[in-house]
Amino acid sequence: MSDYLKTEFNAFGQAVGAPVEPSIPVAYPFEKLSGQYVELLPIKANHSDDFYLDQLWQTVNTEPNAGCWTYLPYSGFETREMLKQQLQNNFGFHPSFHYLIVVNHEAVGWIALLNPRLAHAAIEIGNVYFSHRLRRSTAASEAVFLLLKACFAQNFRRIEWKCDDFNEPSKRAALRFGFSFEGLFRKDRIVKGRNRNTTWFSIIDEDWNPLKAGYEAWLSPENIDQNGQQQQHLNDLIMQFRPL
Repeated sequence: MSDYLKTEFNAFGQAVGAPVEPSIPVAYPFEKLSGQYVELLPIKANHSDDFYLDQLWQTVNTEPNAGCWTYLPYSGFETREMLKQQLQNNFGFHPSFHYLIVVNHEAVGWIALLNPRLAHAAIEIGNVYFSHRLRRSTAASEAVFLLLKACFAQNFRRIEWKCDDFNEPSKRAALRFGFSFEGLFRKDRIVKGRNRNTTWFSIIDEDWNPLKAGYEAWLSPENIDQNGQQQQHLNDLIMQFRPL
């Protein structure tokens, strides 16, 4: 039986959840994360690294798909200064841990850990901007893997993925990354003056070891062909390793 389904009965004969060992994290170590294809660099308060800011502005300013901002709480950036202010303000998400996504020494997007509930060992991956230079790439998937690995290494019990229910690419991505669908929160919030129904997904700690094996098989040299491409798709390996 899965841990989350385990039940005990209290002195009143009522069903209660299983006791939790006191190994809950009290802090998240906000530091650089490095993989084979990508680096995640922490965006600190008053971030002023003009080298990466210039790169990021060039990426945003040449974004051909204006629809990429539709389901984010902001509508792109008209100037470099607007982008800089949002980076310094962590896009208004407080508390959060935001990262620049760097590929081949160039900043090509951002991703964050949001809504940390450290007392409950839960956190959310969100505010994801995979630019036109990053979408559907190995680096984009590895960025998610690095965050998952870092969180579960700190004894988190639950990682969430939430998105607008109309955001079909995000829902497909959640499943491809190994998240499990949990449900629809109706009239969850108002975004840009419109109703948003929010779809919830999660990966819990007992899911992680088999999913981690799937990611590692996908990233292994044995899965790379002579052209540098993965022979087996991540989605196929996730389905193979996903807990039943």
